[in-house]
This record gives sequence, structure tokens and C-alpha cells, in this order.
Amino acid sequence: MPQPSPSQDQITPLAMAVAPESPFSTKTPQRSKLNHRRHQFLLLCFGTCGISLAIFIVLLTIGLTVYKVKEPIMTMNSVALENLSANSAASSSLNMSVIADVSVKNPNAVSYRYGSSMTSVYYHEILVGQAEAPPGVALARRTVRMNVTVDLMISQLTRNSQFVQDLVTGDVRFNTSTQVGGKVKVFGMVQHHVDVVMNCSMTVDVSNLSLRNQSCSQHVWL
Repeated sequence: MPQPSPSQDQITPLAMAVAPESPFSTKTPQRSKLNHRRHQFLLLCFGTCGISLAIFIVLLTIGLTVYKVKEPIMTMNSVALENLSANSAASSSLNMSVIADVSVKNPNAVSYRYGSSMTSVYYHEILVGQAEAPPGVALARRTVRMNVTVDLMISQLTRNSQFVQDLVTGDVRFNTSTQVGGKVKVFGMVQHHVDVVMNCSMTVDVSNLSLRNQSCSQHVWL
């Protein structure tokens, strides 16, 4: 007796047919390479930014510690007077000079470049002399000295009757003011302006032209 042929629905396939890859699939080799390159590019960007940030932090730390701008220290080492005597008031043609020995100490790790300095001499708040010193450079952690000679205006002194009395008593009181303006350059590009003003008061012993009761104070603007 013949067997009935199996129906088409009862046929069991030996293997599942593999569907062909769609031509519109996004997982193509070209797209994978592109994603890989983008990933490498992002890593490179983040790495460069991280290194740049680290360098910036290091430079900022150094700038705030080693290269932090410090105040220059100005010192009046000595003041000398020439041709001062009790007969000075009797001759308006007599020259009188104040010789100031000033030093500027630069405590910074970089050079301090300063412009022309101005030294003024006052007698009872009246300007009686002024002189200018040339510009210069104070190297890192070095001290530079400036000798300034100020010729006093005798006419201004003799107009004040107190000056004659001071000569007779042997004590003449003067005030001096020295101004220095400069700049400190950090990393060769960041500039910090530094201005220093030193005011001194002193009493001159006419008998031996020595100084007594000298006191100085300085003001710094960074």
C-alpha cells in the first residue's frame, strides 16, 4: 500500500537559510573604520587638552611662588652736603649740594628694569633742589646703587629766615624724596609695573656736616 506523501507543511528544513546582508546596513567596514578614526581623534584631543591644562597649572604655580613679584627695597645709604657753613646765607652765589647714595635691592627671580629716578630735596616743605638719575637694570636678587647729586637753590633757602637761624644753631633739617618707576617681566611676556617712593628726613650737623636723626620710609605700588 503506497505511503502518503508528506505535506509541504510537514517538511522540516535541514538548516535555516541565512538572510543576505542588506546593502543599507550601517555595519559596513568603511563605517567601522570611520568610527575608529573618530575615536582616536577624540582621544588625541582630550590628551592634548589634558597636557595643556597640566602645563598651565604648573606655570601658574611657578608664577605664584618662584616668580611672584616682590617689593624692591630702597635704602638711603648716606647723604653728604658740600659747602654748607654759617656764611652760606651771606652769599647767594655759593653752591651747595646734597649727595645722596641710594641703593635698590631686587629680591625677585627676574630682572627689574627701572626708568629715570628723581630725587627732590625739601627744606620746611619748600622744594630747594631736584636731580635726575639715569635708568638702569637691577639683576635678579642683586642690588644696584645710585649716586645722585642735587644742587640746592640758595635763593630759595635764603628767603626763609629760619634757615639762617638753623645755621647759627648748627642744625639744619632736610627732607628728601626719591622716586623710581620700573617693571618686572615674568616669562618674557607678563609685565608687572613696580613704583617705589622713599621719603627721608634728616638733621645735618653744620659743624662737621654729619647726619643725625635720619629716618626713611618707602611706599611701593605693584
